[in-house]
Amino acid sequence: MLLAEYRAQSGHYALLGGIGEGQIMVEGEPSRATSNGMGTAALILGIIGVLLAFIPIIGFFGFILGVLAIVLGAIGIVRAHRGTASNKVIAYVGTALGAVAFIGSLVVFGGLMSSIDESVRDSQVGAPRGPASGGEPQPPAAGGSGDSAQGEVISLAFGQSHTWPGGETVTLAEPRAHTPDNPYSGPAGDERQVAVDVTVRNDGDDEYDVMQTRLTAQHNGRVAQQAYTAGDPLPNVQLPPGGETTFTTVYSVGPDPGELQISVQPNYFAEQTVYYRGQF
Repeated sequence: MLLAEYRAQSGHYALLGGIGEGQIMVEGEPSRATSNGMGTAALILGIIGVLLAFIPIIGFFGFILGVLAIVLGAIGIVRAHRGTASNKVIAYVGTALGAVAFIGSLVVFGGLMSSIDESVRDSQVGAPRGPASGGEPQPPAAGGSGDSAQGEVISLAFGQSHTWPGGETVTLAEPRAHTPDNPYSGPAGDERQVAVDVTVRNDGDDEYDVMQTRLTAQHNGRVAQQAYTAGDPLPNVQLPPGGETTFTTVYSVGPDPGELQISVQPNYFAEQTVYYRGQF
């Protein structure tokens, strides 16, 4: 039953009672309260998703946030059309950004998978599968190329170069003693540090990410730990065909002179491993 109240001061007639939940009295007529949460959430998730979508590896999170932004944005648009939300434009923008994040993450992921697949194919191109019968595999001479048999143990002296089937050419310079600028970042106890300049040249037909290069070191038969606070531990460089770059890697070794061995692979899928050996 409706109750009536006469307001003598304003001369307005308002209806009280019978007003549904979620409605507000405005000039004698009930109106719905707005709920803009979905559209706003879609906008925020869409922005974050776009920022993450185009970053390799973590772009997967951009894919997830993009899907959420599309779903929440669609709900926000429906609410705006029903009159229960007032941020229709924000909901549309959030949905659009979610779609960009969704598509962008798929493109980046597809490109990454294509690059990995291409690296695998390049590492398996050419080269006989084993050494000639009746003889042991021989190390290549200086400037050796990827024509060596895959899986073959290749030994080089420091200063020599090797080219893999994919066109990645690596040269390790003669090792030299390294003295850290900061004494607190130096080797422990009586250990020494050795620095080696690594030159990478891209003789292939496609771009090459130098961060794929794998290096491990031993000294006198013991693992030599890389000194990440010295040299250039993360050579984040993309080489075009014909491009070349040099970075320095530093290792901690024992106090006594002995054989230094550094193994090199151009990527995780390469079947050829080159061992550089020399005294230090």
